[in-house]
Amino acid sequence: MNIDLHLHSTSSDGVLAPAAVVDLAADAGVELLALTDHDTVAGVVEAREQCLQRGMRFVAGVEISAAWNAQAIHVLGLNVDPLSEPLLDGLAALRAMRRERLREIGRRIESKAIPALKLVAEIEFRHEVVTRTHLARSLVANRITKTAAEAFKRFLGRGRPGHVRAEFPDIASAIEWIRAAHGVPVLAHPLRYALSAGGRHRLLEEFRERGGEGIEVVCGRADSHIEPLTVLAQRFGFAGSVGSDFHDPQFPWNPPGRLAKLPTGVEPVWHRF
Repeated sequence: MNIDLHLHSTSSDGVLAPAAVVDLAADAGVELLALTDHDTVAGVVEAREQCLQRGMRFVAGVEISAAWNAQAIHVLGLNVDPLSEPLLDGLAALRAMRRERLREIGRRIESKAIPALKLVAEIEFRHEVVTRTHLARSLVANRITKTAAEAFKRFLGRGRPGHVRAEFPDIASAIEWIRAAHGVPVLAHPLRYALSAGGRHRLLEEFRERGGEGIEVVCGRADSHIEPLTVLAQRFGFAGSVGSDFHDPQFPWNPPGRLAKLPTGVEPVWHRF
């Protein structure tokens, strides 16, 4: 079965509407799909309806921004109830924090050459979930930078004028919201975080102790990560998930559905849905 349990739409920082994400995945042969937008479940109704039209199995999901030891961590909630009040309340608070953070970023880089506050206001008008990626794209669209990568390098990244630390909830809160929504908490792309091997092990231990059930073993086209993540899944007793982390069809490294298979010896997380 072709499975992709990590995709983003315009409901957060993706560039395609939820139905268009489903269509792209369906055309790639995906049979089981989860829409996992950042800090919102706003797109799941549209995605579910389109999956029904395309004959695909759909899983309601979300990617929650959290923190562990001052490190930003992403926790996927798979097969959640999108009407769960604890989940919706937590996500609403996260989105409010994101809005205030982006406004502060705008205030810090505002100048005659960079009308950042105007750009931020336009982003807030168009998007429920606002991110630094939206601002980076806006800087490109307004010819202030040539690429989003340049926007982060000059203005938005760590140590740059517009860097503002995010006040994300701890991983225990993220897991609590997911479990309250009867979902399965999965740690997204565990090897992307700036952690030592020992730090990563401590993160996984706490994630398991708090109620985490799985990790992404297959993450986009990062095939070199599969073997070490398989070892970690087996060592800590986690189920394994697979996902592209798709955002934009212009980026060739993480198209929907073009994923390696979950290795044998790791329990598929979708067996828990």
